[in-house]
Amino acid sequence: MGFVVANVANGPDAAVNSQWQAVINATHNHGSKVLGYVDSGYFGYSADHRTTISGDTDPQAWLVQAEQQVNTWYQLYGSSVDGIFFDDGENVCGPTAGDNTYVNLYRQLNTYVHTYHPGALTVVNPGVAVPQCYEDAADVIVTFEGSYSDLMNPPAPLATQTWQLNADPNKFWSIVYGVPDQTSLTAVMNKTKQNNAGYVYATDDTLPNPYDTVPNSTYFNSELAAATVTDTQTPVIPPRPYTTALHSSTVDIGWTSTGSGMAVGYDVLVNGKTYGSVGNFTPQDTDFHLVGLTPATNYSISVKSRDAAGTLSAAGPALSVTTETSFGAAPTAPTALTQTALSANSVRLAWGASTDSDQHVAQYEVMENGVRQVTLDPNTRAIRLEFLKPGTTYTFTVIARDNTGTPSPASNSVTVTTPNPTPIASPAGTFTATTATFQAQFNVNYQFHHVFISDGANQSTGYAINGIVADFLFEEGTFYHHDTTQPGAYAWIPFTAPPGAPFLSSTTGGLHVWQTPTSNLTPGATSLQAVFDGSGGGSPEVTLAPITITQH
Repeated sequence: MGFVVANVANGPDAAVNSQWQAVINATHNHGSKVLGYVDSGYFGYSADHRTTISGDTDPQAWLVQAEQQVNTWYQLYGSSVDGIFFDDGENVCGPTAGDNTYVNLYRQLNTYVHTYHPGALTVVNPGVAVPQCYEDAADVIVTFEGSYSDLMNPPAPLATQTWQLNADPNKFWSIVYGVPDQTSLTAVMNKTKQNNAGYVYATDDTLPNPYDTVPNSTYFNSELAAATVTDTQTPVIPPRPYTTALHSSTVDIGWTSTGSGMAVGYDVLVNGKTYGSVGNFTPQDTDFHLVGLTPATNYSISVKSRDAAGTLSAAGPALSVTTETSFGAAPTAPTALTQTALSANSVRLAWGASTDSDQHVAQYEVMENGVRQVTLDPNTRAIRLEFLKPGTTYTFTVIARDNTGTPSPASNSVTVTTPNPTPIASPAGTFTATTATFQAQFNVNYQFHHVFISDGANQSTGYAINGIVADFLFEEGTFYHHDTTQPGAYAWIPFTAPPGAPFLSSTTGGLHVWQTPTSNLTPGATSLQAVFDGSGGGSPEVTLAPITITQH
């Protein structure tokens, strides 16, 4: 099985992109799994305290944003989406020894995807070796993302941990860039096999962005050939699973493990379709937790064995189970739902606790116009909901569910109409002998804030946009010059910012101000044309007409 990560605009963007839709559908129909890209932002715990699209840094805000983007991938591209790729993953269990705060957030996302999209594949990308607490954080873990030289001679953070060497290779993926030729490809395949990685992607592309091109067909066919394994044996068919716990929407199963030499892992099938996978727990029995089931429904559950080469056995005999009906008293309705901080793209919601007389409240679900947007643990009763559309009316409610899946009545409803400002306003700039400054007011949420700049020097090699041919680009806090070896392409090479003078000097209140030393521009330029642009983040792209700035 292969899979492909789809990344439209650091996520799914705001609407269906017809070109992406054609590629996603074709890839899925060809038999590869398509994974939608979702940035987890290290849940805001990284040293630079990454911010969500609305500027929040707390882990709950990142969780809400990730769940909303999961929803959007499936809403826009439907059944052609086979799972989710969570990028920018943490690589420690928690802030201190014995603390699982970080990994629990990835477990929560993993459960969210599997609950609402049974059979989906989840991948988390720390990009480095991780401790064993991450074993159940996703179906697949990227434990290496780096250069060919680092794969062959790994620094400490990239060195494979012992638990990985003894686990199911189906759990691990290595991504290797800067792999120049067939000899190196063979070395990559051998090394990743030694590291017990069941999945590998290699490319000859290099930093600063090793993913802005794909290998040509000759290279890719060589990669496929190097990865091919000849398997002469079929794994032993596993026995019928048995039930260890049965509830209304979840079932725990187990089965007698086969010897480690005969199977490294198992695929679990529900009604004949692959639901998930798990390693071999031998000598103990292997167990598996199924979520997202429907109450009072019969399911047929069977298991296939998988060997180290990825070969699957036939399915073993099936277990027939019927989930419980929801029972007991429903939780009380959440109380006093209120809204604050309404903007063109977001709103803050808060509510009072629900109670349950005979069970316990397991989660809250925030509904937007009757459709679930996020699922939250019972200790969370205030969030910022993102990705709203300007000038649109929304009605919000909250329901609670207890541990049997029984829903509460809905809370009181709150109706809002988002403001509808001009997306990008007041573009301006100044150009002196020492500094060029550009600014504009961004009034809606964008993932990418751009200024494309032309000084007229490279009309045949720059990047054409909205009537200019750009030689330079500001994107967030980075300033680039166009790569003239790739005429017309969206290809850029970054400058280094002067000490104490960041290229992006302010974003206060949405007013973005960029500046660069004039010495970074083409010598002799006396005027500049600038195009301001915003894209991604759930807002439709807006590209302004050029403005002209004359040196004074």
